[in-house]
Amino acid sequence: MAKKNKMKPRELREAQKKARQLKAAEINNNAAPAIAAMPAAQVIAPAAEKKKSSVKAAGMKSILVSENKMYITSFGKGNSAVLEYEVDKVDNNNYNKTQLSSKDNSNIELGDVNEVNITFSSKHGFESGVEINTSNPTHRSGESSPVRWDMLGLKSELEKRFFGKTFDDNIHIQLIYNILDIEKILAVYVTNIVYALNNMLGIKGSESYDDFMGYLSARNTYEVFTHPDKSNLSDKVKGNIKKSFSTFNDLLKTKRLGYFGLEEPKTKDTRVSEAYKKRVYHMLAIVGQIRQCVFHDLSEHSEYDLYSFIDNSKKVYRECRETLNYLVDERFDSINKGFIQGNKVNISLLIDMMKDDYEADDIIHLYYDFIVLKSQKNLGFSIKKLREKMLDEYGFRFKDKQYDSVRSKMYKLMDFLLFCNYYRNDVVAGEALVRKLRFSMTDDEKEGIYADEAEKLWGKFRNDFENIADHMNGDVIKELGKADMDFDEKILDSEKKNASDLLYFSKMIYMLTYFLDGKEINDLLTTLISKFDNIKEFLKIMKSSAVDVECELTAGYRLFNDSQRITNELFIVKNIASMRKPAASAKLTMFRDALTILGIDDKITDDRISEILKLKEKGKGIHGLRNFITNNVIESSRFVYLIKYANAQKIREVAKNEKVVMFVLGGIPDTQIERYYKSCVEFPDMNSSLGVKRSELARMIKNISFDDFKNVKQQAKGRENVAKERAKAVIGLYLTVMYLLVKNLVNVNARYVIAIHCLERDFGLYKEIIPELASKNLKNDYRILSQTLCELCDKSPNLFLKKNERLRKCVEVDINNADSSMTRKYRNCIAHLTVVRELKEYIGDIRTVDSYFSIYHYVMQRCITKREDDIKQEEKIKYEDDLLKNHGYTKDFVKALNSPFGYNIPRFKNLSIEQLFDRNEYLTEK
Repeated sequence: MAKKNKMKPRELREAQKKARQLKAAEINNNAAPAIAAMPAAQVIAPAAEKKKSSVKAAGMKSILVSENKMYITSFGKGNSAVLEYEVDKVDNNNYNKTQLSSKDNSNIELGDVNEVNITFSSKHGFESGVEINTSNPTHRSGESSPVRWDMLGLKSELEKRFFGKTFDDNIHIQLIYNILDIEKILAVYVTNIVYALNNMLGIKGSESYDDFMGYLSARNTYEVFTHPDKSNLSDKVKGNIKKSFSTFNDLLKTKRLGYFGLEEPKTKDTRVSEAYKKRVYHMLAIVGQIRQCVFHDLSEHSEYDLYSFIDNSKKVYRECRETLNYLVDERFDSINKGFIQGNKVNISLLIDMMKDDYEADDIIHLYYDFIVLKSQKNLGFSIKKLREKMLDEYGFRFKDKQYDSVRSKMYKLMDFLLFCNYYRNDVVAGEALVRKLRFSMTDDEKEGIYADEAEKLWGKFRNDFENIADHMNGDVIKELGKADMDFDEKILDSEKKNASDLLYFSKMIYMLTYFLDGKEINDLLTTLISKFDNIKEFLKIMKSSAVDVECELTAGYRLFNDSQRITNELFIVKNIASMRKPAASAKLTMFRDALTILGIDDKITDDRISEILKLKEKGKGIHGLRNFITNNVIESSRFVYLIKYANAQKIREVAKNEKVVMFVLGGIPDTQIERYYKSCVEFPDMNSSLGVKRSELARMIKNISFDDFKNVKQQAKGRENVAKERAKAVIGLYLTVMYLLVKNLVNVNARYVIAIHCLERDFGLYKEIIPELASKNLKNDYRILSQTLCELCDKSPNLFLKKNERLRKCVEVDINNADSSMTRKYRNCIAHLTVVRELKEYIGDIRTVDSYFSIYHYVMQRCITKREDDIKQEEKIKYEDDLLKNHGYTKDFVKALNSPFGYNIPRFKNLSIEQLFDRNEYLTEK
């Protein structure tokens, strides 16, 4: 008998992933109504060759359904939608088609429409004229409704919550799901911020979680917060406030808020110091309030509406608004103050070069748009890529070494000229380029489009580029830097006024960026901008004369009527927000954390730190070690991230686990491993295998010690400089590996944060339609929603459980394998990122480390089975013996813990089965 060919786990996962991708109808992880915002094309290019669906590449944006009519839209300028056709069903396979777009604006040609398929072709761009088939979103065998029903059965309740009534269309629910996406990403980031702020307090000896931020919200004025005895509150509430105020002061004393750039003024004026503390309190209170809004269903409490609480007339919210105003005004004052002086040379050159076409004030405003507001990022294509193509093909001389010292300045000026071309002079050409890029299917096609555009630009800008290059010499730049600029300082007042006019929601998002790093800021703002932009387009279509459906939002969501304005404002926020530099006053705390993460005992005294780094000594050449630690540890964004989310002493202990470090190194690309090996190892054998190289790097990380660096000279030469560069590489590798480990576990936890957020929201919605839930409290038993929906069987509004008896019984088994205490503890561990906090305690017990999913769930399960009170003997949890025996996570335990999410089968499976968990979300070093 032939031996069965068993697939390796990785091959199995890839095969299963590919199979899922090829499903004709895929239900996404959000369980959004299956209403085909963009139906999948039936005939598309092979998966390995295509980058986007042929439907989108051909220009179709969406098919909207309202009663018996379909509205087909195409991509217009930017993300805008062009209403192309109204399709009205007369009878089976008989449809009236009315073109709504003008000839100049039309992008697609509609072909045949039948009950199952819709045929169309692109008028230009991708395979112009070639017919493409997509599914008819109204087709449902055996169902009379022209709109696809959502599997959760919550479409009507969502419409009533957001619009006050139900609709027989798929337009309102798509708008709603964009709003829900906003709440999901805010749930993730605010949860992480709350954890990071709590973590900054330090971990007490008991290891018990002190959720200071979890109980903080914008309920009390600063006066009540600091002097609760003067208020009319109950003694119990006063006691809680006093505890929070004490913890707040402890947080200030740690100086760790300095990691977020927050620094108490050095002054004897107590009013200035108190004003700072008041602002910090309001910032933390707003974060806590947002956390309450997105992590609990507070729909019955209008004061806690996420989108309107900040505009409440109560005194505490007025104080919060004053803080938001201060933060935004301070940022723009700082930007504007340094803009002219910091860009004096470039502005002088540009005024001289462009004086025939622009007034000086106009150039200053355009350069402000370019440097500060970064309006070039909103064009829909990359100015930088165009310039690179131009220089790669035609501008060889500009890459000469003579320009190395001024290359950044030279390229910036070149990019500005290209920006002005598309932003002001030739807008039509920019729109045409965006359209061509949208129609491209692959990266190679995009590269070709950029190359063609670069060829046109070269003839137009060659002389200007030559002129810029001729000014790129030290003497010219030095003289321009000394010269005084004749301009009216009030020229940028309008920019500051625009900042002051931001809606408070936008200012609130800006405030959140104080606690995020650069990548997090970009991810949050990019997502928010995309969602608000989508909402703006839906509202525009709904209000159009052709569609004309009701779109009056309920009170808590009226903010979205200003989606166009908010989209524009969030672009500004994205471009002015940046990761803050650590505050100078926190340097001693940072040095302590830096030395601890490098292996020194965290109980070291402040005096000993000062002695090692010569912090109190003055003199030339004696601060080499201090500067080395500052440049390579403290100023590393990865070090800051680790301190925010972890503990320096514990990170060092985790790094000693060679098995875990080898796993993380395995996710770093081979080419990067080669570079690390060459730069970190003193006598590298470049002919050794990649496995040997990774093992050597893992050994170095395991054995890293502060003693390895204490003799490094900052101003080194010869062999000493080689040693210094090697030490820098080793620290960089160490911080990178630990960052990847922690960051990926935070990302895994984010998936479960979203699930908890959705559970809270959906429970509130189901309570409106299921009498059995009316008296239930989710906090008492997080399984209650899934349990009740399973018990209802055929009477359940949830189609996942109603239509699939086999899956329903599987969920029931998982529910019975859990209990209320277990799932409550699981929920709290997710909300408080307990896996990251307790990583060091349990990661050493794992037998096999092959995925972040397995690390996460093993540590989570050990946390769940941990005895809270050694004196009180608790009943042993069902899976505890298997967990300790196998030294790996128990699959059935994962399903039992996730049973509260069982009402949403796709989400439950994706979060419970490792092979279905999206491994593409994991970070690798690039």
